[in-house]
Amino acid sequence: MIHRMCGAAALLVFSVSAPLFAETGPLAFSVDEKTHSYTITEQGQPVLTYRFGEVPLPAGIEAGHFRKGDTPYDGAYFTDGSRYGGERSDYIYPLYGFHGESLTADYPKDHLHHRSLWWSWCEVRQNGKIGDLWAVCKIRAYPIEISKMEAGADQAVLRAVNVWRYDDDPAAVVKETATIRVWKAQGAPGARSRTIDLDIRLEALVDGMAITGRQKVDYGGYGGMTVRMNPQVKEFSIRAVHPNPDKWRGDDLAIVKRVIDPAAFGDAAWMALYGRYPAAGIESPDFTTVMMFESKTTPQYPNNFRYYGSTCISLAFPAKTVVPLPKGKPLDYKTRFVICEGKTTVERENALWQEYQR
Repeated sequence: MIHRMCGAAALLVFSVSAPLFAETGPLAFSVDEKTHSYTITEQGQPVLTYRFGEVPLPAGIEAGHFRKGDTPYDGAYFTDGSRYGGERSDYIYPLYGFHGESLTADYPKDHLHHRSLWWSWCEVRQNGKIGDLWAVCKIRAYPIEISKMEAGADQAVLRAVNVWRYDDDPAAVVKETATIRVWKAQGAPGARSRTIDLDIRLEALVDGMAITGRQKVDYGGYGGMTVRMNPQVKEFSIRAVHPNPDKWRGDDLAIVKRVIDPAAFGDAAWMALYGRYPAAGIESPDFTTVMMFESKTTPQYPNNFRYYGSTCISLAFPAKTVVPLPKGKPLDYKTRFVICEGKTTVERENALWQEYQR
């Protein structure tokens, strides 16, 4: 048990009674007790690292402050000089490719609050009170417990419990349970694929809670499950398949190919991200495809996507819709990532989407 003071409240972090290196099969865990980071490996190679403990700002980097003014700007909701983009936890970094290469970025210089692969909302409301979990502003997720850590021949499962607290109040307002499931890789080297399921359960602990995307800017509504790709990626491009997409400021990017074909794909919706990522010992890396799927059980499915030139991509649930979190009625938010060696076809992507929805 670890005791850490967070404002006026003591933060309790518990660990499961599991070995630091679980070697029960090809999938295993390694745990960094100092940073409280949990890495899932396959055949000794890293798949992803979940940051359960607080990740500090990099040396020489300071958190930002929203400028004061009468109206929001640049995507900000707050106009009171609030601090944002600082210390945080409860996210995945890195997400790895099959050669140990990092596919994602943390604390990127242009958007310090972007954190590799994460789930958050720009407005977490308690009646009239608002905190921005996306920008790590006025509210944060705090670690409570690793309640499950199991690795076997076919899958590895990590379950983490966090609570959300506003900066000015030690009381927890939402309990978040994040279940990360990594499936054994399929296929031969050069054509391998790996599936990662992320199931997020949100349970309000007080009355009056709700989540939504940012409301106060014309290009708002983003949030939900998000990735920020490694800035060293080469030949990056996106295929976005959606039966009824809305307009977004990333629509005019040359890297984006929109596919709107309900006759062929029905209500299927997914994003496929293609790029060549630097890998140690590989002079000319092949493409890696990262696919993002939203479960059809998600409210408002299919939600629209958000992407822009800094390689930040969201499955933007619930956009600008305000979704209440009634006390005693958990909300389950389920998504899937599939990582493939090579550049996939739209037919293969559709087959993988169909498989997930089954």
